[in-house]
Amino acid sequence: MTDPLGPSQPLKILTLDGGGLQAISTLLILNKLLEKIAQESGVPACRKPRPCDVFDTIAGIGAGGWLAILLGRFRMDITTCLSEWYEIMQCIAPKSKTEELRLRLLRHCYFDTERLVERVDSLTRTHGTGDRLFHPYTSGARTRHVFVAALTSDAKGYSLFRSYEIPDSAKLPEKLLEGPKDPSNFEIRRAFGVTGAARYFSNPWEEEMASSGKTSFNDTKFPKPHNITRLALDEMWGIYGSDVPLSVVVNIGPGLPTDSDVKQIARRFPWGLKPYPPLEATPTREARSLIVPNSPTDSVEQDIKRTQDGSHDHLPEQPQLNKHSPEGSRNRSAAPTKPFASVKDRGIDAELKRLEDDIEIDIKNNLSNICPGTSNLYYRLAPAQAPQGTPQNDFSTSGVALNATMAYLSEPPVDATMNEIVKRILGLVSDS
Repeated sequence: MTDPLGPSQPLKILTLDGGGLQAISTLLILNKLLEKIAQESGVPACRKPRPCDVFDTIAGIGAGGWLAILLGRFRMDITTCLSEWYEIMQCIAPKSKTEELRLRLLRHCYFDTERLVERVDSLTRTHGTGDRLFHPYTSGARTRHVFVAALTSDAKGYSLFRSYEIPDSAKLPEKLLEGPKDPSNFEIRRAFGVTGAARYFSNPWEEEMASSGKTSFNDTKFPKPHNITRLALDEMWGIYGSDVPLSVVVNIGPGLPTDSDVKQIARRFPWGLKPYPPLEATPTREARSLIVPNSPTDSVEQDIKRTQDGSHDHLPEQPQLNKHSPEGSRNRSAAPTKPFASVKDRGIDAELKRLEDDIEIDIKNNLSNICPGTSNLYYRLAPAQAPQGTPQNDFSTSGVALNATMAYLSEPPVDATMNEIVKRILGLVSDS
């Protein structure tokens, strides 16, 4: 194969957190950032860039992984992504109390994975992406690296599922985590399934991996946060080397679940906060053809408000993306990843906050150690805690998510942080 060219400009990296079935807050925060980029560039807000026009790398885990695929692989704008998020949530959520009870008692989960992959298959047809996660880099967008991460069921490490081939010229291959056995044929539907597997939400998900063979994935550590930014930095350093220029590293998330939300979610299952009971993943059915009506929408905020009365509009279908047929990539062994430490006699709120603070310190220390003087390139945009009731399914509490996120975005420190990020993205300040 021909190795891809190195980055022509310093890398701009976007990472998206999970935290249950939450996306509204993440998308609203990202939307505000893109509006500020447009404003600083003298572009009308209605023509603000897509995330794939700004960032070289988009990565996520859990629901953040779903967003990474929609924004990076599908190249959606924010409003389209929000509309599709609503469709996904409407599709996978239990249709009745009876179905919810059946899923909880018989399958130990909240949503139907079969309906998830069917909906994703429908998306690939609607947007003309093809069904493979692999996609050759083209000049139509800046993003050339999209990946989702998944935690193994034993919580001993992560694997990555990529939209791109690992080049033969990778500078630090020991930093590259293991991927699936046949990455060039890995399907988008499976990427959704594997990164979304989490206790309380869905069944464990199995994949045949390049070196480890059949492996079970399940976020048994929910609601503990994942260091998706560290995984993204290691991936870029693994490909380009530790001397690759960095412009900015932005992590966006919905905030940590509250103690009461975690307990409420856990209380729905007989095993509560104890380890997840073993359960074989249910095979998926063949996807059904779904027709999605389309009509204009006015703004991201108005789109969310429409959901409060149980309805929302859809955007017109986006232009089709070119289909692809990339070659397969080389196998990579999984690098060991330190599992989460247990903290006894500590409230869930305090433990999660400590873990989140530790992650930020780890990222900044890692940047300083690998590339001295670059710790100031990392920014986190997320409220301290997710709005009450949103972690299980923010679609059902969209008004709460909207109001809480608007309040967060109105805080002066948040506005100042966004202004700093915009200046770095536009090259108006030094990268060091």
